[in-house]
Amino acid sequence: MKPLLRTMALLVGLMLSALPGHVRAQASVDLALVLAVDASTSVSRDEFGLQLDGIATSLRHPRVIQTIRNGAAGAIAIALVEWSSPHQTWLAIPWTRVSDAASANRLADMVSNTPRLFNDGGTAIGAALKFSADQFDLLPFPTARKVIDVSGDGSNTHLPDVSEMRDAAIARGITINGLPILSREDGMEKYYRNRVIGGPGSFLEIAVDYDSFPAAMLRKLLREIRSDPLVSILQQR
Repeated sequence: MKPLLRTMALLVGLMLSALPGHVRAQASVDLALVLAVDASTSVSRDEFGLQLDGIATSLRHPRVIQTIRNGAAGAIAIALVEWSSPHQTWLAIPWTRVSDAASANRLADMVSNTPRLFNDGGTAIGAALKFSADQFDLLPFPTARKVIDVSGDGSNTHLPDVSEMRDAAIARGITINGLPILSREDGMEKYYRNRVIGGPGSFLEIAVDYDSFPAAMLRKLLREIRSDPLVSILQQR
């Protein structure tokens, strides 16, 4: 390399190294998160709407936005999946990068306006996990953390087996967290803990009913974004 070109390359390198870390990492994200939302028969239209409203409200929350901005990359990526029976899963919102209030509000608006594609069908959590895990193959942003969050009010009713799909996702470097809604079926907290969640740092956040879903979603998002290693009090019961 000629001396002039070498000097110019050195100057460019020094300029890049002097940029803040979040600027250098602009193309990357601190977390890639699939929100997998239950749209099975047991979920009424109003209850489905409460799930979406809870997600949208949480995305708009100033604490969530600030927590995103505090990360090394200053951004996360979110995709929204609706699921019911094994062949009733769809990517409602593809990977979307969130880095500030404007992008968080845009995504929140998209979530609020998401239609419900399925009005009937079983509770195929295993199929939902498989479909959600496959979305990471399409992730356009480099990241060190990949997480699936499953919310639902019932146990699995179809093949594939939930635990097998959980273990397969973990083998791909994906963590699975759960947000079980306890108002419909007994034993959901234990079921999600033993059969659904797994991987490094996995946890449950509980919604005792659909009305408490928004608060549970806010707690869950804050923990996931900041990669909180603490186990919630509810998990220790």
